[in-house]
This record gives sequence, C-alpha cells and structure tokens, in this order.
Amino acid sequence: MPTPLTTDQVREIAALAKLNPDEAQIETLRTELAAMLELSSTLKDADLDGAQPMTSPVESFNRLADDEPGQTMTAEQVAKLAPDSKDGFIRVPKVLD
Repeated sequence: MPTPLTTDQVREIAALAKLNPDEAQIETLRTELAAMLELSSTLKDADLDGAQPMTSPVESFNRLADDEPGQTMTAEQVAKLAPDSKDGFIRVPKVLD
C-alpha cells in the first residue's frame, strides 16, 4: 500500500490543476494520487535497452499527393462563397484592437 500524501500536498496539487476539492474528495485523492505516483516511479526500472523512440504506438505513413497546380477560382466565385463581401472584398470580424 502506498504511503498517502499529506492533505496539504493534495491541496497544492489540486491548486496546480485548478481544482477545488472538498474535504471528502481530498481524503480519497490522498491515496489515489500516492498510488499513481508509486506506479509512475516503477517506470525508472524499465529496461529500455534496444528500444527505439517512436511518435505513435501505431505504425502509419502519410500519403503526400504531388503538388501540382489545379484549377483556381475567380475573385467573383470566392466573393460568392464568402458570408459577407462588398466591392470584391471579403469582410471578416475584427480580431485585433
């Protein structure tokens, strides 16, 4: 059985996670967090000799299409697709002051 964290440690971890647990939740979290920390500490003993780094547990490949120019739209076609346009310009909401 893992050693439970102190109530103050649980409150500090909860504050870092922007949580505000009540007293009953803190008591539950004390042992649950200690168990998680104990489990993660076993990773330091893992034998990683010969293990190759990977970005995903599933082997996949990106299929990249050839970059070939295609048919383009006219300014009028683009203006018709825009939700708000006037005099050949597309109006967008103001983002910056």
